[in-house]
Amino acid sequence: MNKINPNVSRIRQLSLAIAMVSGSMAATAQELALEEVVVTAQKRAESVQDIPVSVTAMDSSTIEKLGIQSSADIVRLTPSMTVLESNNKTNSGFSIRGIGTNVYGVGVEQAVAMIIDDVAMPQQGQSMANLVDIERIEVLRGPQSTLFGKAASAGAINITTKAPSEEFEGTIELTATDEDALHIVGSASGPLTDSLGYRVTGYWADRDGYVENLAEGYDDLNGEESQGVRAKFQWDISDTISATLGGYYMEEDSQCCGRNSTYWEEGALLFGVLPQEIAGPGITSSRENSKIINDTLPDAELTNEGLNLRLNFELGEYSLVSITAVDKWEYSNSEDVDGTDFDWLGILTGGVLSGGFYSDSARETDFFSQEFRLVSPSNDQYDYLIGLYYSDSDTDRTFFRNLPVAPADNAVSASTEYIALFGQLNWHFTERTTASIGLRTFEEEIGASSQDYLIPGSPEVSGDNKDDDIVGKASLQHFIAEDTMVFASYTRGYKGQAFDLTGGLTPEESENPISPEIADAFELGMKSEFWDQRLRLNATLFYTEYTDFQTQATDSTSGVVEFRMTNSGDLKTQGLELETITLLSEAFTLTLNASYIDAEINDGFGQQCWPGQTPEQGCLDGSSQTLDGATLPNSPEYKVAALLDYYQELDSLPFDLFANISYTWQDDIIFNINQHPDLTQDAYGLTNLRFGVSDKSGRYEVSLFGNNVFDESYVSDMLDSSVISLGTGQLLAHVLPRNSQSYWGIKAKYNF
Repeated sequence: MNKINPNVSRIRQLSLAIAMVSGSMAATAQELALEEVVVTAQKRAESVQDIPVSVTAMDSSTIEKLGIQSSADIVRLTPSMTVLESNNKTNSGFSIRGIGTNVYGVGVEQAVAMIIDDVAMPQQGQSMANLVDIERIEVLRGPQSTLFGKAASAGAINITTKAPSEEFEGTIELTATDEDALHIVGSASGPLTDSLGYRVTGYWADRDGYVENLAEGYDDLNGEESQGVRAKFQWDISDTISATLGGYYMEEDSQCCGRNSTYWEEGALLFGVLPQEIAGPGITSSRENSKIINDTLPDAELTNEGLNLRLNFELGEYSLVSITAVDKWEYSNSEDVDGTDFDWLGILTGGVLSGGFYSDSARETDFFSQEFRLVSPSNDQYDYLIGLYYSDSDTDRTFFRNLPVAPADNAVSASTEYIALFGQLNWHFTERTTASIGLRTFEEEIGASSQDYLIPGSPEVSGDNKDDDIVGKASLQHFIAEDTMVFASYTRGYKGQAFDLTGGLTPEESENPISPEIADAFELGMKSEFWDQRLRLNATLFYTEYTDFQTQATDSTSGVVEFRMTNSGDLKTQGLELETITLLSEAFTLTLNASYIDAEINDGFGQQCWPGQTPEQGCLDGSSQTLDGATLPNSPEYKVAALLDYYQELDSLPFDLFANISYTWQDDIIFNINQHPDLTQDAYGLTNLRFGVSDKSGRYEVSLFGNNVFDESYVSDMLDSSVISLGTGQLLAHVLPRNSQSYWGIKAKYNF
């Protein structure tokens, strides 16, 4: 087991040691105190209050209280993190402090890394996942490139699944809701021999669609069926060597997600022919519109499987860790691109063909990674870790679209090979003061190829490029009191170069990949506890500059709106994050988190004007605009998250009572970097409730819950579909997430 920094007080050392053994520091009968929170944000087990890292941590108890079933639910308690749930998983993702990845390219890295059991997931679509049997979630805010790699220029989500238990235990959970959703989870864990333990968890979930499809004979949209299994085997080979083998397999079939009509400009004609009353009978365009007409369902099929092996060697007081991982991710989806049930192909071909306009896409990613890490013991003067990391990723994607105004039929491939040497040194000047420096030096090689089948005889276009760099972090922390630490840090982050494969690869693009994105981040923070450790208050001031920010741009120079990946220039994000948790009494605990973020473009660039934009509104030459001072997409200026938890022991009854209420509010956001004034979402707040009983012996638990109990309607993404009006007017669409409507349910849990 890794040792904790000894230069904290003896009381803190003792508290943390207890936390590492038991997982919590419970309140005694004489005194109430908050539980110690242990995280691995610096690749070793440490108290969250003792490290100069801005991190929000949620243990398994908090995860259950918040009703977290998918990664999108993590934002319920995390300040300065938002989620974009778009029309499919590959276009969805997270933003931290206003920075995220909203690029349709195949070889593009994530700005917010998703790490599960010390393994970084290679594809952005993998960040939108079901979460079961989770021990801990850590959201690391700000660039994390030094210890977590190149795909963490905005932050990282570090997830740890539960380990095998020392004694046999099992759990069955069943959740049902009034929206015809059913979720079943079962797990078993325990020893197979004195030195070998196991944990196996399986789940199955099914949910009906909540977007009404008016096309006769077709299912409603936004439903989902998924299932999977995760297993861990832990073998204590000797007193100094242990091995943990993990494996997982999951599959999902969904009709996600419908693009509901938000706005149909008066006079606009679909394909220059049909008015709305003919193209969309029964549909009233608005932000609350939950009806659609699709004769091609947005059917998405996903499979993800992988293995990882962790070897731990205790070399005296040192620890050597080896983590080997393989992962395969497959995702295919089809979409209706005309939004009607008209037989367009029959009309165009005189009945030779039939059906509407649609698109089909399929991608497959194969990933391998290997990490070695040597962790020193902690002593009075210093501690350190050094590591070596290697990864190799290959992705293939095919795409077909039969839309006459924007046809496509191509196949692209992207590859990345990456090797890095990294380390961090913590130097303890005194018992109260520590300086840290971390560095990562790396080299990566990317490759890409594209084959356009739309034009017969088109040659394959390919390219490759190498890059190397050094990133790092420096920090200084000081305990000004027993339970109050202040820190300052500077971090340089990196997000790798990429080829623009959104619409294939041209010869010019094959020789000029998109430049890497560089982040320079500064933080001032405080971590403190008051009221005899019943009140915890953490605060961070941050300022980050991004150079060559990677983003998606629109290009209509060819007469058709196309998406292009580009370096948008320079931008900044600055603000304040506050996190508090208060043990009000034995029964009540209040968590209150908030953030203020000012994320804007510093050095504007020639972005496409939004449709109808005038020179007075900033459209300079009829086609491009300068975005100096423009707000970044999906970045609310203010955000608040709160959780009030209640637990009451009932001495006269065989069970105890629990309840909680959570609330999340976020400010206005814009969805498109070109600042389209109609592609926005007003401020909104969501309230969730949960109450139930639990058996005193820990055998069963039954609860009722409600999500978005006040039925607050909102959209999770908006898109400009005006291309299919052929210049006759604006057509806007939106995506409705599951939590945009109120639903209630019951959850039953039995432990054996």
